[in-house]
Amino acid sequence: MENTYICKFCGKVCKNANAHRNHERLCPNNPERNYVSHTIGCVAWNKGKTAQSDERIKQAVENWKNNLKAGKFKPSQQGKPLTDAHKQAISNGMKKAHAEKRAHNIGESRWNNEHSWPETWFIQVLQNEFNMVENVHYKTEMSFGRYSLDFAWPEQRLCIEIDGDQHERFKDYKARDIEKDKLLKENDWQIIRIKWKDCYQNPKQYIELVRDKFIELQLI
Repeated sequence: MENTYICKFCGKVCKNANAHRNHERLCPNNPERNYVSHTIGCVAWNKGKTAQSDERIKQAVENWKNNLKAGKFKPSQQGKPLTDAHKQAISNGMKKAHAEKRAHNIGESRWNNEHSWPETWFIQVLQNEFNMVENVHYKTEMSFGRYSLDFAWPEQRLCIEIDGDQHERFKDYKARDIEKDKLLKENDWQIIRIKWKDCYQNPKQYIELVRDKFIELQLI
C-alpha cells in the first residue's frame, strides 16, 4: 500500500509528507498549534466604516465609478465573454477530471452543507441517549481526504454513516461509498453504515448497535 499521510488530529489525508507535516503544525485541532498571525489583536483601519462615514472610502468609490465611466479599465479588469472553443475546452477538462475521479462530486466532501433529516435525527439520538454534543464529543461532516464523514470520532477512528435511499438507488453513490469505506479501512477506521429506512422502522435496534460500539471503544 502506498504511503498515506493522515493528520492525527483531524483525520485529513495529505498528498505528501511535507503537506502532512505543515498541516499537522497548523491543524485547528492541534492543542500545540504553531500558528502566528501578525493581524491578531489589531483592528483594520476601515472596520465598520462605509463611504458615508469615512472620506477615504467615499473617495475610493467615486474614483472607481469615474474610471468605469471613462473606460479606463483594461478589458482583463472588466471580464470578457468566453469563446465557444474556450467553453468546450473547459467542458472537456471537467469531463476528464470526473472520469479520472479528480473532481469533487456526489458523496464527497460537503462540509458547507446543512444536515439531512436522517443526520439531524441521529444528532438528537446522540444527545438524548448518550449525552454527546455535536462538534464537542464528535465531529459532523469531517473532511477525510476528498470525502466527508457523517459522524466521526477521530481519536477512536470510528465513523458512522447514515445512508438515505439514494445510496441504494444510484450507482454513483454506491461506488463512492465503496471507495470511501476502502480508504477508511486502509487507515484503520471502523465504519458503521446505517440504512435510514431500516433505522426508521426499528430505531431501537440501531441505537443499541451504536451503544455496544461506544461501550467497546469506551466512549460511554
